[in-house]
Amino acid sequence: MADTQKGYRAWPSTPPTYDQANSEEIQSVTYNKDWNYSLCDCCSPASLCLTSCCLPGLTFGKTQARLQNPKLENYSSCNGECSIFTLLTFTWTQWIVQTIRRGEMRQRYGIKGSCCSDCCVTFWCGCCALTQEEKEMELRTRPELAGYQMAPEMAYSK
Repeated sequence: MADTQKGYRAWPSTPPTYDQANSEEIQSVTYNKDWNYSLCDCCSPASLCLTSCCLPGLTFGKTQARLQNPKLENYSSCNGECSIFTLLTFTWTQWIVQTIRRGEMRQRYGIKGSCCSDCCVTFWCGCCALTQEEKEMELRTRPELAGYQMAPEMAYSK
């Protein structure tokens, strides 16, 4: 059975190569048209909440890194996305890039919402939005929820 619990995992666990989870259970998480985490769920876990409030660029960078590589292989805390977000923070314009990325995330996973709602959320509740986005990205990119994963040694040569 797949672990579809909504507990946040800061780092990915080693996935099984094949999982026979209940497809309805997986679909309730991966094909959910709503956010799996509420915007008001931002205080749990406390470490993510603290990072999002005090060092928001780190949370933003990690979320964007998960988008590129869910296993966070070769992940660096100070990546390009983190740096851009941090620089924009000094001019209070980080919410613009966060609005754009939030919209891209919603579009990728089919989450309901609009550009206007993304803009309002990132402008007025930026730290809570960062926490929500990181938790959502972590949950939706869990390897065990993606179904069958071909083992690396089974890859075909070109």
